[in-house]
Amino acid sequence: MAAIEPLPQPSAMPAPPLRRMRWASRWRDASSSLRHTVVAALAAVLLLAFASALVTRHVLSARVHDYAILNLAGQLREIANGMALDGRQLLVDRVETPGPDELARYRDKLVVQASQYERIVESFFQRELAPDLTGLDVPVSCNWDRQSLAQLAATRDAWRGLHARIAPALQPGAGPVAVLSAARTLDAEGATLLESTRALAGSFKVMMQAKLDNAIALQFGSAGAALVLGLLLWGWVRRQVLLPLAAIEGGATRVLAGELGHQVAAAGGTETRRVAEALNRVSTRMQVLFDLAGRVGSGLSTGEVLRAVRDTLAPVIALDAVAVVRRQRGAGETAWTVRRVVADAAPLRAALAEGTRASSAGTAVGALADLDRHARSRGIGSWWAAVLREDDDDAWIVAFGAAAPERLSGPDEALLQAAATLVGLQLDRTLSSEALVVAAVEGLAKLAESRDPETGDHLLRMSRYSALIAEELASRPGHAQTIDARWIEDLERFAPMHDIGKVGIADAILLKPGRLSDEERAEMSRHPLIGAEVLRRCEAPLQARGRSVFRLGIEIAEAHHERWDGTGYPHGLAGAAIPLSARIVALADVFDALTSRRPYKAAWPVEKALDAIRAESGRHFDPDVVAALERALPRVLAFYERHKHV
Repeated sequence: MAAIEPLPQPSAMPAPPLRRMRWASRWRDASSSLRHTVVAALAAVLLLAFASALVTRHVLSARVHDYAILNLAGQLREIANGMALDGRQLLVDRVETPGPDELARYRDKLVVQASQYERIVESFFQRELAPDLTGLDVPVSCNWDRQSLAQLAATRDAWRGLHARIAPALQPGAGPVAVLSAARTLDAEGATLLESTRALAGSFKVMMQAKLDNAIALQFGSAGAALVLGLLLWGWVRRQVLLPLAAIEGGATRVLAGELGHQVAAAGGTETRRVAEALNRVSTRMQVLFDLAGRVGSGLSTGEVLRAVRDTLAPVIALDAVAVVRRQRGAGETAWTVRRVVADAAPLRAALAEGTRASSAGTAVGALADLDRHARSRGIGSWWAAVLREDDDDAWIVAFGAAAPERLSGPDEALLQAAATLVGLQLDRTLSSEALVVAAVEGLAKLAESRDPETGDHLLRMSRYSALIAEELASRPGHAQTIDARWIEDLERFAPMHDIGKVGIADAILLKPGRLSDEERAEMSRHPLIGAEVLRRCEAPLQARGRSVFRLGIEIAEAHHERWDGTGYPHGLAGAAIPLSARIVALADVFDALTSRRPYKAAWPVEKALDAIRAESGRHFDPDVVAALERALPRVLAFYERHKHV
């Protein structure tokens, strides 16, 4: 068999508009995705690290500011202590009043000390320290807790009270009395200011230590959060990734060990579920191919193979129809007809009814467009076809159809290709075996014919007449369910075997030129039974393998001498009890006998033969079959003119 190649498929039909995915579904998919979860976890870790870095930087910056504040608090303490010591030094161990120069130096120093103390205290209260105070490049903003703020207020009040009493000495041109008065005040009250200043520095230290403790606690908290997040991420990765991957690995191992069809639970995140689903699809498809190969290799008929293909592929491909289309050439015309079809839905069965003429193209590739238009116009939304065989006499195409658009595409094509190959192998085997068996029996039929005094192409003509009559009957509702393309083909194939039973009749009777005696006629009447028995014996080995080839031939051989009114032989059947195939062949046989020359008579004109047949309608012949012959008469006569024997 030639390699099976898929036909060029027609352009895809527009896909239906996609439904909007609900936000809840999107969130579910995003939240179950490994990619999104890992990215979110990493983002959380990075955010935590960034936040920790920011906090650390803030803490370090705050510590620099704290050192500047503590330094200024230390300056306040040193200034307070210096003013008290300087006042005491000016007054003690003095017998006489200090001279003008000494008082001037003391006053100038006191002015500087008071000015610096005032500025630092007020800067603390304004909560902003100028760069020239701190020595930093930028101003420092101060945030005080309640205790520091209270102590700062107490220190300022102490300073203001003291400052008011020494203010005269700070004025330009202050006299010795004012300066000495300030020295006495500082000597007496300087310790109080110093103590208040020390308390302020202590409050600042306590506040800054609390800030440092909070920063350290935050760092420990960040480290703890990172540890917890890491443990949670590990647990999640184990549950969502590692365990599902281990299950997938185990499932793949079982599939490789031969457990085709084994399914792995689709667990974990979106990605691992997709991997599991992909493995399950591969496992299922491998099982499908093995099952399909086994069922096709069991010697089923073409129709049964198509049904097996549809049923076996059902778990992975939602096929609605499988059909075999055949090209036949004859009488100057080419016709692609549906030879076998299996479809779930009645509309699809009607669209691909057996015997449907789908194209008149000469080649398989040329027939594809016609087949596609024919299928899609009758409800098949997606279509895939492959050439099974093609030669000068005939060609075969297997076609897979689905009602929904765009269903048979993508990864399904490889599986359909494999199925088409198996169907092609089965078809070759079936055609070859049937051809061998039928050829042998046809040889017997011709042998029987050669022993009869009839001459010419009687078997060729009457078999073709039978097929033409059957085609006419199939076009009418009464017989459309019975007669399909295969039935007509079998009828034309087995019609020549109608008199095969004559091989069992003695020459003395078969070739006797005169009238037969009653005994001889009774012996001659046995040839339908002999022919049926011959074909039954040919059929028996095939039936043992679950197949049937000669069913129609047996009907024809056994019943072609039965009459519509029940006066025929060998069983005296009447009306519809006579198989339809035998009724058709009986009329075709008589019509050809009447219109052909025989040793004992000349050929009758067609009209005379038709008159004789009409006279026997309802007695010898089925009236429906007679009417079908008359409707098919133009095609019958065309064939008659090419092959007549007059």
